[in-house]
Amino acid sequence: MGVERVLATIPAVDGEVHDALLHIDERPTRVRERATGRRTALIHVHGIMGNFLVGTLRFLPAHLARAGFPTLVVETRMGNVGQLFGKAIFEDAVKDIAAAWGWLQTEGYDSVVVCGYSSGATLAARYVATHPLHAIRGLVSISGPWGLPESLEERSRTWGAEPSYEEIVARLGEVVGEGTPDSPADDRLFVIEQSRGPTRRPRDSEVYTYRTWWHSRGPEAHAAQAYRQLPHVTVPTLFTQGDADDVVLPEEAERQAALMREAGNDRVHVARIPGATHFYKGQEILLIDAITAFLREIT
Repeated sequence: MGVERVLATIPAVDGEVHDALLHIDERPTRVRERATGRRTALIHVHGIMGNFLVGTLRFLPAHLARAGFPTLVVETRMGNVGQLFGKAIFEDAVKDIAAAWGWLQTEGYDSVVVCGYSSGATLAARYVATHPLHAIRGLVSISGPWGLPESLEERSRTWGAEPSYEEIVARLGEVVGEGTPDSPADDRLFVIEQSRGPTRRPRDSEVYTYRTWWHSRGPEAHAAQAYRQLPHVTVPTLFTQGDADDVVLPEEAERQAALMREAGNDRVHVARIPGATHFYKGQEILLIDAITAFLREIT
């Protein structure tokens, strides 16, 4: 039969509704279930652009499914245009992952590994840190930053972004720094030029509302700082990182792993992918092999 794909519409507890795509190959899934006594799936969380644009590694889920690991690629309120319409708030997006796990349970799965890519890795870490469930078998962080605010601040300085990180903090702090009001002012859009590269072209720029920037990239966006979440993660964890990544510094994976080990988790692994950029183009098989080996070890 090979890999099949099942489209699911999954409502969160607060009524927010998102689509998700389950990649599954029934034969190797049944083989692994008989061997382990568990029916394990992955929840894969996209990066900033969402599943249906360019914010996830589309090559990954089918390969994991063929290895016997069904993978539910979830859309969350952090993706696509969430940062433009006020829904890109970390604490709310955690509810989307919880809803995905609930859906998997109705489909007969009894254990799960949570996996995230780029900013989705931070969201995955937040979910695992705040949901100490026996059913969670592990965490996979693919090119996850030390902290989203710190990552944006570093890029801002590297590329000479306009406005600068400090200028944005000063401007937005007066508007949304005191809590999370839903005033019209919070939904004003602004553009950061030269935020992701050396030009003023759209590809090197970012767009947010005041509210979504403050609560995902601002200095008080604690839920978006992986280093605050990871000391509370006790399950086996894999960090993968390309050594040619110009979005997340290659040493950030090692820093996060060391932080977890200092907190008492000795089941932490780092897979450095030689020659890989943030998108792993040309090095896909190395990433697939690293994740698959980790999953076989922990499940």
